[in-house]
Amino acid sequence: MNRLKSAAVLAALFVFLLSGCSLKRTIVNSTGLIMDDVEGAFYEENDILFAQEAIPGNLKLLDGLIRGSNRENEALLIKGSKLYGMYAMAFLEDATADKKADRENLARAKNFYKRARDYGMAALMKNNDFKKAQEGSFDEFKSSLQAFGKNDVEPLFWTAFSWGSFVNLSKNSPMDIADLPKVKAMIERVIEIDDTYFYGLPHLFMIVYYSMPKMFGGDTQQAKKEYDRVKEISGAKLALVEVYMAKHYAVQLQDRALFDGFLESVNNTADDVIPESMFTKVAKKKAAVLAERAEQLF
Repeated sequence: MNRLKSAAVLAALFVFLLSGCSLKRTIVNSTGLIMDDVEGAFYEENDILFAQEAIPGNLKLLDGLIRGSNRENEALLIKGSKLYGMYAMAFLEDATADKKADRENLARAKNFYKRARDYGMAALMKNNDFKKAQEGSFDEFKSSLQAFGKNDVEPLFWTAFSWGSFVNLSKNSPMDIADLPKVKAMIERVIEIDDTYFYGLPHLFMIVYYSMPKMFGGDTQQAKKEYDRVKEISGAKLALVEVYMAKHYAVQLQDRALFDGFLESVNNTADDVIPESMFTKVAKKKAAVLAERAEQLF
């Protein structure tokens, strides 16, 4: 009789634990859906300082949700890749003209770009073809990207964006630089599927890539074509493209007048030219920092 009671208690405990796991999963998934609204509110925030101070708390909440899902919730992983990459780009890179503070910011940015890349890769590797290709050749990796389609543009882009940004901050590491062809292949796949994603944002990566020295694959004429395509897609409303052209293209050409012209264009952009006004505010902040650093760049 005691054995039967013990078995019944253990069975009840097992059922309770299972229901607890199910409840936890439901809570994590439900809370994760709210992050869509958090993201939208973040994009539309027109007070950049408020956005900068508010987003870290939401990022840690997102970390907790991803951990709570055992990294199984694909939507949360994608959100983590997107928001961490965006945070590093918006608030750490080109955040100050002070050299010491800039070095500290870039070290933090590199760390967050890596986290964004890792979250994105965890989401993408739920595709078995892509996962298998990680241990193969570059051609196998590139071929596996054909397994992704229209619904995969967001994770593909933000993973590649953060990975590429991490590589860009790791120029002293041959091992990290060696990953650049994979990053480029991912962005090219995004462009192949839908190059109009978020006002043509994928072309910004190509502007940076083609503005590099020729020994790394640079081609300033191609960078200009990428710039023209973004302007065509966005209706010249994405101010960030002018920042990237100033920082990479004009500096590579060592054309100060062109550099100043791009920054002036940013400053003349209306804050509400796109609904996601934070991107315009960020572009203006970056333009101001680049203007302060101009003597170091030319």
